[in-house]
Amino acid sequence: MVPIQLSTKADTLKSLKPILNKAKIEAIFSFTVSDWKINKEEILKEIQDKFSDKIVVRSSSINEDTMENSMAGYFESVLNIDSQNSSEVIKAINQVLDSYTQKKSSSAFNQVLIQSHSKNIIMSGVVFTRSIETNSPYYIINYDNTSSLTDTVTGGISNKSVKVYKKVKLHKKNRIYRLIESVKEIEKLFPSISLDIEFGINNKEEVIIFQVRPITNNKNRTDDKEMNNRINYLIDQFNILSKPLDNLSGDYTIFADMPDWNPAEIIGDNPGYLDYSLYDYIITNEIWHKARTSQGYYNIKTGKLVYLFGNKPYVDVRKTFNSFIPSSISKNLHKKLISFYMDKLKRYPELQDKVEFEVLFTCYDFSFDQRSEELREKGFNEYEIKELRDSLVDLTNNLILNSKLSIEEDMNSLKILAKNRKAMKIDYENDLIFESLKKSRFLLDDCREKGTLQFSRLARLGFIGNILLKSLVKKGIIPNELLESFFLSINTVATEFTKDFDNLLIKKKDYESFIKKYSHLRPGTYDITSIRYGSNPHLLKSIKSPLSLSKINKSFRLSSELSERINTELKREGLMFSATDLFEFARKAAEARELSKFEFTKNLSDAIELIAIAGNEMGFSRKEISFLGIKDLFQQFETKKELINYLKKQIIIRKNKTEINNKLFLPPIIFSQDSFKIVRDYSPKPNFITHKKTIAKTLKLEKNSQNSIHLNGKIILIENGDPGFDWIFTKGIGGLITKYGGVASHMSIRCAEFGIPAAIGCGSLYDKIMDKQKIILDCANKKINLMEIK
Repeated sequence: MVPIQLSTKADTLKSLKPILNKAKIEAIFSFTVSDWKINKEEILKEIQDKFSDKIVVRSSSINEDTMENSMAGYFESVLNIDSQNSSEVIKAINQVLDSYTQKKSSSAFNQVLIQSHSKNIIMSGVVFTRSIETNSPYYIINYDNTSSLTDTVTGGISNKSVKVYKKVKLHKKNRIYRLIESVKEIEKLFPSISLDIEFGINNKEEVIIFQVRPITNNKNRTDDKEMNNRINYLIDQFNILSKPLDNLSGDYTIFADMPDWNPAEIIGDNPGYLDYSLYDYIITNEIWHKARTSQGYYNIKTGKLVYLFGNKPYVDVRKTFNSFIPSSISKNLHKKLISFYMDKLKRYPELQDKVEFEVLFTCYDFSFDQRSEELREKGFNEYEIKELRDSLVDLTNNLILNSKLSIEEDMNSLKILAKNRKAMKIDYENDLIFESLKKSRFLLDDCREKGTLQFSRLARLGFIGNILLKSLVKKGIIPNELLESFFLSINTVATEFTKDFDNLLIKKKDYESFIKKYSHLRPGTYDITSIRYGSNPHLLKSIKSPLSLSKINKSFRLSSELSERINTELKREGLMFSATDLFEFARKAAEARELSKFEFTKNLSDAIELIAIAGNEMGFSRKEISFLGIKDLFQQFETKKELINYLKKQIIIRKNKTEINNKLFLPPIIFSQDSFKIVRDYSPKPNFITHKKTIAKTLKLEKNSQNSIHLNGKIILIENGDPGFDWIFTKGIGGLITKYGGVASHMSIRCAEFGIPAAIGCGSLYDKIMDKQKIILDCANKKINLMEIK
């Protein structure tokens, strides 16, 4: 094909119309502003002669689709106009012309574009022939398949998105095959230019092109060969990890970012390598499954849970699902359950952050009979269901009846952890680099043995308490309001933090003692580049505490009537504890879980600071150190020079890899090697906390946001929240929305504790909510409604 020139919207479409074979362009007519002023009647007659049905009146400004400015959706377009109704046509044309004037882009050379209104559109959207942000070799398709309006995406509302690697070979039966083929045809006409193509697909599966414009960012194009090598490497990595393993049921695995230990929430979607390495070292390499095995679950024996694909951390779902099978379950039933779990997640990927509540059977709860119906439908017989039920009842009874002693033992271990940390001294007679790294390793190793192992067990108990209580609501035994009241009555370290903050403000507590108690916290618990509270005093300054003490510590009382009803249900289900025991267990587990997290992160925080000190002594910034892993830092060398030279090389290698990985698109869930080349988002299913409704403006926060930003009354947006973000609850926030997080994640617990309406784990929906946008957060009806920004 002979290359053609990009011009105005109208002229480009006119050039394309006679030469496209794989897509079509509707009947087209255009005129300039000066033409309209001089020959209005003639133009109107020509429109009515040329078009017999509905038309679209669109802008075609000389400034609109240039190499320097896209201005997509900037000017007016008017749809569904009756071509034979002169007043309607004139009104629509004037609307377009007025938009030129209002946007200070008036010119006699500006055009107005008239096209036939496309019929029976089942999908509409835009395709970018390269990524706008990174210039990576992907087709970025933003589309809407729920509306027939062809300007849905151009106007800034995109329901769905798929990224297609440009070298992928699509099957002809693939729904987007024809679209991609038509885009490739247009690309050949504009070599070396990245394009933004607006399209529609009708019920005959014909691709209709509405607009072709250049993408203004055509600089710094990614090395496509390098990208191809990287994607093939990730596919090889996936294939190796997906092979059958002797000790695990399941012939394949799935990788997801939130089903267990929530890496996307805790260390982020694109963490520094050190963040990932620390998380792996103290929890997800082996501690997580050792804790689970000690509580009566299947021993998977081989332990690494979280892997990096590119820069993104993923959980090995096969390991997670196997680790949640009670150890008493027979081998055949174990295998059958894993098959059921994997299949359900494939069918409902939006449940990946709710697997413990809606996919797996990890303990016995009051919804078992209802949920087991699904097992029957999938071929489980009555004997198998009874075996599962009995195993879960035994496991649940054992954990709850022995919880008083087990919680006490784990909390005592945390006391020893604190004692060891306080007793640790830096020997300044030794070289500060090696001494700092040595003591950092001691803190992390002690944390694994006496901190994260205990936290893992306590977190499991907290989950079980949460599951049991929520199932009481689900079965209608207790009202949801009672459960919310119970959560508000729990005293955790966050409650204590807010009380201490109140006392600080009214001078009942001095700043030095306050900061000493909370100095180890940082927004981004594993992130060495994030400054901790002790070094960031501005973070906690405020005129007044918007959360009054009356909001915290609400009393909770279980009536004798409800207590008796729960006791009857417990006895019927074969559970050997009382209603009082259950609520007391849930309270103690929740409080212990949060306190243990607070304590073990002190070791982690101090270890990170010692690593930073060693890095500084070697001349490395915190950002440079973030490219290193624990194994790099703990390598044994005879001299400082050898260590520094080795770390320099590792930083350069890791930095280069990170830059390449930053240009990859990766999905929330990897089901197969195709997931690396066709990247889809699934429809999110946020976890709504409380039944409240609030209307407020949003405010996006980053890790090191300062208190100078007024949070009071606003709905706060954070991608992922951990204990280091607990300071936001001292600011009287009106609500919280996160991109990552599960139903029992840190921020879910916090919002339930403080009665703050929240939508946790919104996934791709999060990206559609803009900063300073007014929204309606309706938790009772599980809705987030975006309002017009004014």
